[in-house]
Amino acid sequence: MSLTVWTTIYFVIFIIIMFYISIRGLKKTNSAVEFSTAPRAYGPFVIGIALTATTGSAAAILGNPGFVYDQGWPGLWYAMGSYSAIALAWATSAFLLSRIGKNAQAKSMADFMAIRFQSPLLRVVTALAAIFSIFYIAGQFAGIGLVFVESMGIDYLTGVIIGGIIMAAYITIGGSHAEILTSFVQGLIMLFLSILIAAVVVMNVGGIGTIDRTLTEIDPMLSSSVVFNDPMFGPFTGIVIFISLGLFGLSPQLSKIWLALDDEKNVSKALLWGFFGLSILGLIMLVGGLGGRILFPDVAPDTAVLHLLVDLLPNWLTGIAMIGILSAILSTTAGLFLVVAVALAVDIYRDTIVPWRKKKISDAVLDKRALVFQRVSIPIIVIAGIFIAQNEPDFITQLMWLGIGLFTGSVIPAMVIGSLWKGVTRTAAEIGSVAGFLTFIILTFVVGLGMGSELFLVPWAAAGVATIVSTTLIIVISFFTKPMDKSYVEKLFAK
Repeated sequence: MSLTVWTTIYFVIFIIIMFYISIRGLKKTNSAVEFSTAPRAYGPFVIGIALTATTGSAAAILGNPGFVYDQGWPGLWYAMGSYSAIALAWATSAFLLSRIGKNAQAKSMADFMAIRFQSPLLRVVTALAAIFSIFYIAGQFAGIGLVFVESMGIDYLTGVIIGGIIMAAYITIGGSHAEILTSFVQGLIMLFLSILIAAVVVMNVGGIGTIDRTLTEIDPMLSSSVVFNDPMFGPFTGIVIFISLGLFGLSPQLSKIWLALDDEKNVSKALLWGFFGLSILGLIMLVGGLGGRILFPDVAPDTAVLHLLVDLLPNWLTGIAMIGILSAILSTTAGLFLVVAVALAVDIYRDTIVPWRKKKISDAVLDKRALVFQRVSIPIIVIAGIFIAQNEPDFITQLMWLGIGLFTGSVIPAMVIGSLWKGVTRTAAEIGSVAGFLTFIILTFVVGLGMGSELFLVPWAAAGVATIVSTTLIIVISFFTKPMDKSYVEKLFAK
């Protein structure tokens, strides 16, 4: 049978399983809080693999290998600054995020920030940064379009629309329970895909030494000897990427998964499963990108992994691999849908606009409105994402960084420092977060896209600078401003 037939069969089976899981999630969802975070519902194995799947997006599976394909060994600055940094961020913050989230009874990351610092302003800043994830969603849609083009012969835009509709449907049904359970299943499929891609390259090219020698023969600027000379991927951007991607490990779609862990005692087990998954996923970037450049030197960078699968494997196995790529895209996008929907319905409408209007509404009615608002907003988010992704981007990863860079540079420094240090003040957190927010916007859209600065044409550079600005201000200002009530902070940090 043809690849189109095999992929269609697997895809139908896969979607049936996803909708079955979503219906199970629906039975567990009785409130806006359960739709948003599924608090204390799952054990460490499910959480660890779900974290792996949500981290491994279209950028990890297609875009990041595309960068390595285009840049050669210098592109591995991105690899060195990604998975190791994410793992470090989880290791240093997961325990306290889980503990403070439980004590504060946080319903979202914006709620977490507002309660931690007693700041309505930080609720709004966090929600606005989360809404920017629409660019990340658009990047996922672009990845879906490419998969459908290569595996089913469907044109790019049609693939984007089909994928967006399917994702919106099963997340609208089951909320966070559906997201976590489907991400768990999708994560297992992705681990199989990672091993498969590494095996394909080794069997058709050889080991790392052979890959390096062959790349050097193709173009010396792709070799391991020039990793310190590339303008886009050099030592400075390597450090910036490490900082930015480490904090990406605590981005809203990932941080909220920790709120679903059943017990703080299981954090270490969940971390180990997450580290295991990230280590396997790393094979895709390293081996897939470099091997793809050797075997298919004239294809679009973001399609290199697709060509490895389509051109070198039998159709029945390629079809399974395509489901693995779709799993990576769907798992991350599911979390992003909820992040944006919660920001709009809960953080902006229920917890900001309603209190500001001072109109008395019962908690039951308000909770029902917020739940309906979340479900209704997801189709709107899909339309916006399709509009942004309607033209195939040069690099998926760059598009997605427009979505995650703002949150990384503005919100996460206050969240991390505030989780590790009790002495952060409300004023310091507010000033630092707003400064990081404005820094990213100015550097990315004015200096980079507007003025054409080469450094800030890559949005992770702006995210890195925004992070440094925000972090510095938070630490320094905390020493000179009024501290928060000691008993309140101790209650948040209590075991």
